[in-house]
Amino acid sequence: MSDEYRMEPAGDAFIVIDPWGERLVDVFPTEEAAKEEVERCKREDAMFETAEQLVHIAIETHMQKFGIDRETAQYWIHSAMGG
Repeated sequence: MSDEYRMEPAGDAFIVIDPWGERLVDVFPTEEAAKEEVERCKREDAMFETAEQLVHIAIETHMQKFGIDRETAQYWIHSAMGG
């Protein structure tokens, strides 16, 4: 299985397939529109991965600073985020 997004022709349109092999939200009328969707998906993936790393670092730092367990640190980080 590939770890990249890919485009496939679908009649006179194009579909974008995610790295897990599932069809994405829409069918695109042009190859250019499909390419733009692939780039948007890649940016969103990068933003998610970066945010996930930052939260992990915050939790680890909170655990060390206050000598608390992961669940407690997650609670406080989550609370501080407004959630």
